[in-house]
Amino acid sequence: MISVRVPATSANLGPGYDAVGLALSLSTRISLDRAQHPEVEVSGTGAELVPLGPDHPAYRAARFVAEIVGEGEISFHLIQENDIPPIRGLGGSAAALVGGAVAANELFGGQIAAPDLLNIVCELDGHPDNAAPALLGGLVIGTLTPTGVSAVRLEPKDLGVAVAVPDFAVSTTAARRALPENVTHRDAAFNVGRSGLLLGALATGEYDLLRVAMQDRLHQPYRAHLVPGLEEVIEAALGSGAHGACLSGSGPTVLAFAPPESAPAVAAAMKKTFEAGGVEARSWALDVDLMGARVEPPGEVSVPSPVPVL
Repeated sequence: MISVRVPATSANLGPGYDAVGLALSLSTRISLDRAQHPEVEVSGTGAELVPLGPDHPAYRAARFVAEIVGEGEISFHLIQENDIPPIRGLGGSAAALVGGAVAANELFGGQIAAPDLLNIVCELDGHPDNAAPALLGGLVIGTLTPTGVSAVRLEPKDLGVAVAVPDFAVSTTAARRALPENVTHRDAAFNVGRSGLLLGALATGEYDLLRVAMQDRLHQPYRAHLVPGLEEVIEAALGSGAHGACLSGSGPTVLAFAPPESAPAVAAAMKKTFEAGGVEARSWALDVDLMGARVEPPGEVSVPSPVPVL
């Protein structure tokens, strides 16, 4: 059986809508082997919310890879051990998808080269903002082109991450429907300027610029009604020492960048602010995951999961 560990991801990161994603030190583990008929087992965080059988995203990705390499009739035994809260804006389905694709490719002898595997997972997920960092690790800026994915990978240094995960889900469909068909030229220019500043700050380590660079006018204002307390939680993060903060993906998780030593206090402040508004929440102080999806040797002990703050 092949086992692959894949990190959670945070997409959008303020103004970087559908283009910027970050790998985080929460993860899911996908194990895969040949079987006579489809078998899917899921344990861990949110197991009851993950589909079983061939509809599981990792299983679908494994089947896609199998067809590419000429193994279209195969079935799999798939096991997922999950630490990523599902349907919370942390890329859980993309992580599973990447894990299934990488595990299947490994099972079939690594026939698909890394650049082609990147194109496959981004095509399956629909865009690269979650799938690319889940596969590659670090911070990935990517876009789909007619010839495949064009992407740049960065490794932010000395950067802590705090996340607060409220105890409710935001439907991706509802989050997309909340966005207007058209935006003003002024708002588009606002985001373009801050997207450039965001990437420059993360590439150079000038993290004091993130407070401004993570501001957004293209998706957060339209989705704020789906996440009660969003503005207050962001303000609490900034007030407790964060460099900048934003909605993670389509939410409801809120993410903040902070000095590593301040990340636990920032995470606690965000959790407290959610709960002051009557919303239960968990929070974590995390690292940027620089490894991305990786095959674990047989018998390797799983990496301990980060412990929630408070």
